[in-house]
Amino acid sequence: MPRRIASAVPSWIVTIAGCVYAVTLGSTQWAAVISATIGASLVLSFVIQLSIQRKKGLVNRLAFTTAGSLVIGAVGFVGAWLSNGLG
Repeated sequence: MPRRIASAVPSWIVTIAGCVYAVTLGSTQWAAVISATIGASLVLSFVIQLSIQRKKGLVNRLAFTTAGSLVIGAVGFVGAWLSNGLG
């Protein structure tokens, strides 16, 4: 597995778990839960990328991970909005 994908997967798993939790939660706080999940995912991706201790490709790996987290979060927002409404 390429380093870019291997370092992005943990961050994406956190985002997916938070979005699934927000969709199944069924309360009016789903937007805050998804937003906090995306923020935690971005911090986690930064920590993972720094722990690799490899300068070459850092920006590309962070951009890849961040873009994936934002896409997953957007899908989570749409799913939560369709299942729970605007609140």
